[in-house]
Amino acid sequence: MTVALAILAVIAALIGLLWLIGAREPVYAISAGEAPHWFIAVRGEPGALAPGVTERWRSSTDFTMIGGAPDEAYWQHFIIAVGGDEAKAPLALDGAEDAYVARIKLQRPPVLIFGVLRTLIALGILTKPHGPIVQDAQALSFRADVMPSAASIARLLAQPPRYAPAMVNFLGYYKTAQYRNAQHAVSGRAAYMRYGVVAMRTVYRTGGHLLFTARVLSVLREPKAGPTVGHWDDLAAMRYPNPPAILSMEHAPDYHAALDDRDAGLERTLVIATTPRS
Repeated sequence: MTVALAILAVIAALIGLLWLIGAREPVYAISAGEAPHWFIAVRGEPGALAPGVTERWRSSTDFTMIGGAPDEAYWQHFIIAVGGDEAKAPLALDGAEDAYVARIKLQRPPVLIFGVLRTLIALGILTKPHGPIVQDAQALSFRADVMPSAASIARLLAQPPRYAPAMVNFLGYYKTAQYRNAQHAVSGRAAYMRYGVVAMRTVYRTGGHLLFTARVLSVLREPKAGPTVGHWDDLAAMRYPNPPAILSMEHAPDYHAALDDRDAGLERTLVIATTPRS
């Protein structure tokens, strides 16, 4: 009995340690609280937050990585905020040229997943993908419209070595996944989630991390123009430690294989490189 209790105590301590490691991830700080959460895109300067609204995250746009020409980012600021009235704008937008305001449900992956992931990486069990930096993603055998262009890759590689971008993803799914072999009868979201699990693991292997992932519940203000006009299902952001980290992911075999799920699930996407405020 004493040995069994000791084993249980060790297991409980390990689980507790893994939980503490995972709980430090920024995704939990950004998504904390039960009040309405908002995703806000602003062209121009955002105004003051409404009473009772707190900013959780802000990033300034740099250039478009996927879904348009690099110089066509359109938006200048992305904000995650929490609080306020579901029927009212969470910040003043009188001085903004354009805005997109969506009420979102931020997803909170299990804490232990990140604890285990960080531990496996620290122990060297999961390693960084190795191989030459991808210079021409359009030459790969995947959908060109959801891969970065040569111009976008050149723009990324022209950034300073310490550039650590947060890639903000706008995601719109097919109702039914469009697999090339037509053997999988799943929704577009389900297909993309298969990819998303592998992609997140690979991002962590490069030294990056998840910032947020969110489902769009409703749109309080539609954009008047720009590449984000139209319906979006989800929003997400990952942060990378440097430009080569982003372009090394293709060398992880499981990630490369998962790109079929991404291609099958996504109807459209827009990925914008940004610099977080902190």
